[in-house]
Amino acid sequence: MADLRPIVPIEQVSALLQQHFHAPIFDLLPVEGGQVARTFSFRAQEQEYIIRFNANKMLGGNFPKEAYVQRKLATTALPLALLLYVGRMGDLHVAISRKLPGKMLQDHTPQEVLALVPQILELMAIVHSVDVNKTQGYGVFDTQGRGIDVSWHASLLKVAEEEDERDYFGKWHRLFDETFLERDLFEYLYQRMKDLLVFCPQERTLLLSTFTTRNLLAQDGKITAVLDLLDAAYGDRVYDIVALDFWWPPSGIREAFLADQQRRGHGLLHYAERLLCYECYHALNGLRFFAKGGNEQAYQMTRDIIQQKLAAFDAS
Repeated sequence: MADLRPIVPIEQVSALLQQHFHAPIFDLLPVEGGQVARTFSFRAQEQEYIIRFNANKMLGGNFPKEAYVQRKLATTALPLALLLYVGRMGDLHVAISRKLPGKMLQDHTPQEVLALVPQILELMAIVHSVDVNKTQGYGVFDTQGRGIDVSWHASLLKVAEEEDERDYFGKWHRLFDETFLERDLFEYLYQRMKDLLVFCPQERTLLLSTFTTRNLLAQDGKITAVLDLLDAAYGDRVYDIVALDFWWPPSGIREAFLADQQRRGHGLLHYAERLLCYECYHALNGLRFFAKGGNEQAYQMTRDIIQQKLAAFDAS
């Protein structure tokens, strides 16, 4: 499988850290598990830290965008690994933050994850209540909080379009010819998504798109960190449960979110259609991501999951 993370020699990481820390650096080690960022952990004066490196192919947002999102959430109870430094090393974006306690939800037992669902719902509610009236646009936004699309629907429909060569996917249509990305499957899922868009409201709520078993840390029965804010966007609040429902349906997040929203007085008309629409979008992004990275196993898993969801919906 191709590694999409930038190559960063550990000697360069050490030299960079020595410029920012007066104390000696200990235990500088790579952290595995990420798919885009190259990550290392280290220790200075008994405090543990994380340093991340991203290529400059994320709509110009990258870590400066994460800093913006953290400022928007600064007065909330959301547990965030606050950024201590955001900068550049050559062509790479760099971010340093304190390391928070806990381990990823995917490393917990299913029973432990189920017990954390009420906390996940509470964190989502905090995010979704953030005032976005002084911002504009829909979909993914930039470092100033400006959404790059004119509508929520437009932001989803762009998944079939090629991108600027400087962005992450670039001119990705060649993947249909150069990889195992199936054009017929992609076009079918895209049409299903388009057909379902009529049920999706042009809602403009702050979304983090990060509520997954890989981006949440927990310890002793409590969520200790929400990681990776780079995909934050404006759109329909239902979208925020897609990744967890798609990859880990035993969490019961689909049913729990509906019940929680009803308890909070938020009606979710056409809930099943909205969720399936966004899961088609999630699958489309996943298929091209895994094709670009050469991960055929993950590609086939994504393919199987979305086909099962479509079959279940059609049979209902």
